[in-house]
Amino acid sequence: MHRLRVALPLVIVVIGVELALRVVGLGRPILYDNRESWGFRPVPDQTRRRLFGARVHVNALGVRGPDGPADALRLLFLGDSVTWGGSFVDDTDLFAAVAARVVAERLPGRFPAVVPLDAGVNAWGPQNVLGLLRERGGLGSPVWVLTLLDDDFRREKTRIGEVPYFNAPPATAWEELLVLGAYKLLGAYRQPKPAEDVERLAQANLAACAAILELARADGARVLLVWHPSAPALAGEPEVYHARLAAEAARADVPVLDLTAAYRGRDRLYVDAIHLSTAGHRVAGTAIGARLAEMLAQR
Repeated sequence: MHRLRVALPLVIVVIGVELALRVVGLGRPILYDNRESWGFRPVPDQTRRRLFGARVHVNALGVRGPDGPADALRLLFLGDSVTWGGSFVDDTDLFAAVAARVVAERLPGRFPAVVPLDAGVNAWGPQNVLGLLRERGGLGSPVWVLTLLDDDFRREKTRIGEVPYFNAPPATAWEELLVLGAYKLLGAYRQPKPAEDVERLAQANLAACAAILELARADGARVLLVWHPSAPALAGEPEVYHARLAAEAARADVPVLDLTAAYRGRDRLYVDAIHLSTAGHRVAGTAIGARLAEMLAQR
């Protein structure tokens, strides 16, 4: 009887926390594949209500966003977690979705529909993006938007075992929380790479960007490179790879949109050092959409 009196409150607490975590949005995470070519990306055909009710839909192509009609203009957005947008941002609030709406508004009647294909993936770098494009091409899109930031050039090709994401669903919301917590805790024990290794990675990632631009040229797709500054960069911290990427783009005759001017002077754009709030996505998407409309109007 004594053990029951001790155990029962504990069971109630565990069940209560489980229910609370599910209300918040944990317990049914987006599931990912495990591939040599691109590392990992969301499995097609998933719809979730995630953090605080945000809708996350992964369509038949394995990218975030609507499936859309066959005759729509597809805008392919490539990048990392900034492009993916986080599971706390609703699909319709992502900068990819905002940009698609801006294009449709500025070029009325030009296209039957404008559909955003958000192929951004958490923790991806240029080598992951290149692997996807080599394997799957541009997913039927004539316009590619590649968003990059300084951190991307320090990344190796990321694999599924290096990130706290799931190939199979967790049994409980507790399990997802513990995986996320353990990843965060273990991050405190990681050592930075030596400077010479970081430079080798930067060179490899710049080469991957050049290869992406070449694939676009071969595919007949137009590319817009978007530079996303971090919050510290807006405050004056130097960006190491911005100029090097701009030089690569100039060699390939590819336009670059630097979002620094769009962000400057605005409040509450970031939720941390690099990721955007819903307001930040709106600002970025408006600027990207306006530039894409200019590009498409010239066709």
